[in-house]
Amino acid sequence: LSAFIPYANELGFFLDLTEICNIIMTSSQGTSDAGFPMVTPVLIDVIFLLGSHLSASPQATVLEPRFLSIVQGSVSHILSFTATMPGTTVTSNYSHWIVLGAIQSHVLLAQYYFLTGRKLEGRYSVTIAIALMTIGRDNHTSGVFLSGSETPQTQFQGEKEENECINAFWTVLALNSRWAAVEGHGSSFPYWKPVMKVDTPWPWVSYLQV
Repeated sequence: LSAFIPYANELGFFLDLTEICNIIMTSSQGTSDAGFPMVTPVLIDVIFLLGSHLSASPQATVLEPRFLSIVQGSVSHILSFTATMPGTTVTSNYSHWIVLGAIQSHVLLAQYYFLTGRKLEGRYSVTIAIALMTIGRDNHTSGVFLSGSETPQTQFQGEKEENECINAFWTVLALNSRWAAVEGHGSSFPYWKPVMKVDTPWPWVSYLQV
């Protein structure tokens, strides 16, 4: 964890790093005071994967293959995390957080793949992150970043959740655009087309990091 924190912003970490690190370190269940999970197992594993890759400690780097295997085996089930939390009520905020956690996990996993030269897998993770942003509103984990009948103020309770969603959108957009330019291929997210109707505000200043 200590090897990951200094690079979190550069890797596109848009959630509240201080809060998430505190939850990882102090809670065995990874839940918030509100009762719903703030850190999914996949997100924790991806953070540890990057930490083991970036660490200068042999004791940490030797764990990288193990974390990679765990992440690859669980990332496809990232949106089914609700089933692992018996007794939890799936509220609107809970569903939105599951989507945000999934997007964050795929952003970090894409960065790991790009860092290790696995570009095809990196592009795939970016594509999944884009899909999670634009998923239909009639789905139970509805997309929250494109314009529609609801505004961010009515969708989210509190400024913090809204800011995280705004930052998530621009993080994914920047990551996709950067690698599309580097690799010379078309963008997976044609945000400039009128049909996309992007009206997300400019990103907010990141929260105070650990």
